[in-house]
Order: sequence, then structure tokens, then C-alpha cells
Amino acid sequence: MNFKSTALLAALPIFLAIAPAHAAPQILGLVASAQPIPLTCEAGICRAEVSAVCLQQHRKSPAPGTAYLPAQGTEIALTGAGGKSVPVQGLVKMTSVRGFTSVSVSLAEATVHALGLAPGQVRLRIGAMASALPVAVPGDNNPLSEIEIARYTGPLRPSAEGAIRGDGTLPASDILNQMINRLPHSRPVGAAEISPALADVTGPNGLRSSETKRLLTRALDECRDQLRTERTPGLRSCLGNQHDILISDTTQKVWKALRPGG
Repeated sequence: MNFKSTALLAALPIFLAIAPAHAAPQILGLVASAQPIPLTCEAGICRAEVSAVCLQQHRKSPAPGTAYLPAQGTEIALTGAGGKSVPVQGLVKMTSVRGFTSVSVSLAEATVHALGLAPGQVRLRIGAMASALPVAVPGDNNPLSEIEIARYTGPLRPSAEGAIRGDGTLPASDILNQMINRLPHSRPVGAAEISPALADVTGPNGLRSSETKRLLTRALDECRDQLRTERTPGLRSCLGNQHDILISDTTQKVWKALRPGG
């Protein structure tokens, strides 16, 4: 059994959270990246993937495409040339991408233009302790209560943030997320794009942490192997899988921090 299979089996309990049918899914914590995330604009839509962790172990993981919205106090901004920054938390559309591990944040390219920003030069910035709430769906037999929302996005959120920031795997998952956001949405690309995307993220100084380098080397070697044997539909898909393995480990630490005495 290779590393990917072993890691996915280890992470499997996270994705099998039991909850009643038609119940609201988990509130998510959005991870503030170490550097702003580039937006990819295609077919009139500008979007980026943002790393996320689950704040509620007892609720079910969201299905891909589940609609979310920024929780009160969440800061999301676009940054452009010259340091211009525009808050957009009231303008973006948010949907889960792969369970609770990532969220797509998007807005119309026309909106980016209207804000005075150039689509090819704009980046997304997520503020500290940002949270995302699933959009209420009629017929939910276990919807989120106002008390529940206030608890997980309020008093408990700093504990979750401490666990996120204290996780040694976070730099590696952040780099993988940055690499994902440098690849096109509309077409698959192969292993030849690994080195350029990595260099674009890390810059001329490369990786300084030996642990981050070890985790990234393992993840990227796995993607090279999968792409060579055509066991993945493209580099973006493989990087997403490797990112999710690492960020799922971060979620485990968040859950531990949110337990009584954690």
C-alpha cells in the first residue's frame, strides 16, 4: 500500500462524521494564507481555493458544491497593484470543493473590473480567524442555531486558530494550496508544471524548513508517480488530494483543542 492509500485510510474517519439526514453541515474555519492567493479568471469568473478546517466534529462534512457564506467578522479582501486593498466579503460566492478541506471563493470578473482592479494582477487575502457558515437549506431537520453559530465563530474560534497556527504541517499545506491556485481550472496539466508552480510560490530562496521540505517532497513525488502512471486526472487533482491529507491532520488538532480541557 503506498503513502497515498495509507494516509487516506488514516484520514477516513474525518470524512465519515455521522449526522442526521438533511442536517446542516459543518461550520468551517478558513485558513489565512502566509501570502495572498492569486485569483484565476476564466470564462468571466475569478476564483481561488482557500484551505479550510472543520470546526464541528459532530456535524457532517459538506458535499462538494455546498454553498457557504462568510461569518460575521470574517475579513476577505482583494489586493491589487500598488497595494490597493478592497474588502469583498459581501460580494463573494463560496462553495465547498473537497469536503471541509477547501473552499472556492469567487466573484464575477466584471465585479473585479468595477472595483478598479485588473483581473490578471489581483489576489485574495483571508483575514485571521475567518469562518464560513453553510447556507441554510429549507427542510433541514437539524439546522445551525444562533447559539451554535455564535459559539463556534466566537469564543471557540481563538482556540481553533491556536491549533491551526501551531501545526507544523501548515506551511506545507499552504504551499500546496498556493500551487493549486497557480494552475488552470479549465484544463488538466501534467508533472512539468510542478517545478514552475513551486518556484513561483517559494521564490528564489526556496524552502527553509527541513520538515516542510520533507512533506512537500513526499507529496510532489507521489504526484509525479501518479501522473506518470495516469492514476490521477491531472496535477491540480493530485495536489488537492495531497493538500487534503495534510489539512485533515490539522483538523484533528483543531478538534482536540476544542474538546473540554483541550
